[in-house]
Amino acid sequence: MTKIRSGDSSMIDDRRGSGGGGMCGGGGGFPIPIKAGGGVLGIIVLLASLLLPRLLNGGQSAAGVPQASDKSADAAGACSSELEQIVCGATADVQSYWQANLPTFYGTTYEPTKTVFFTDSTDTGCGQASSQTGPFYCPIDRLVYIDLGFMQALEQQLVGTTSDLAEQYIVAHEYGHHIQNLVGINDQVQQAQQNDPGRANQYSVAMELQADCFAGMWVGDVAARGKLDSAAELKEALDAAAGVGDDRIQEKTQGRIDKESWTHGSAEQRQTWFTRGYNSGDPKQCDTFSEVL
Repeated sequence: MTKIRSGDSSMIDDRRGSGGGGMCGGGGGFPIPIKAGGGVLGIIVLLASLLLPRLLNGGQSAAGVPQASDKSADAAGACSSELEQIVCGATADVQSYWQANLPTFYGTTYEPTKTVFFTDSTDTGCGQASSQTGPFYCPIDRLVYIDLGFMQALEQQLVGTTSDLAEQYIVAHEYGHHIQNLVGINDQVQQAQQNDPGRANQYSVAMELQADCFAGMWVGDVAARGKLDSAAELKEALDAAAGVGDDRIQEKTQGRIDKESWTHGSAEQRQTWFTRGYNSGDPKQCDTFSEVL
């Protein structure tokens, strides 16, 4: 396990138990699209409803992973359980990393934000969102959204296991989208997609792979600070990156691979760009657009 854990809930907006409503949309569809611009940016796209019955079964995943408790913040705050501490630790640490380094990397000041814990569905600046979206970032309200139980169940199904660093990689990826938003990359991609709609998916893939590269930069910094217990933890993060590749998800959900519909990149691409960020610690090495487009 990583040494990046926290019981500090100051960067958490805990909406569990606030009556956000039931699942949005029908079947495996999304209430709002995962894309650059006004829509949310998430680590995965659930391409079919086939996976959902195995994840949502009386509050548990098929693998027996319990859903996070439906609660409002108690006296211990929103960061009391083991899973909460893992996510809270990543939320705090990845933001400290970017706060220290963004001025050097991009000449701009980092603007802190929060991670929202919710159950089933919640209102966002991008519209009403469902757990089915997976963890995501809304560029309009600049918040990261996570249904903890669904995230862990989905990780179990797609990756085959759960671990500290794998879950923290997911958080770091979403904060990578926050960086893209702060430095103007998101706006540039949105404009490019409007000007060249035939390559909109390719722009989306480049956005997601760059967020993976940014996540790798943070994990590299964590390792340099001696916060990883072993090299095996890095493999767990790489396995998580591969597990949410478009090709892996398509194989699991529809039994075939359709590269033209990819929006997040293949398992190999996601591992490659995460590793590039990890090894370089340099956002200039995360120029996915020049290689993907």
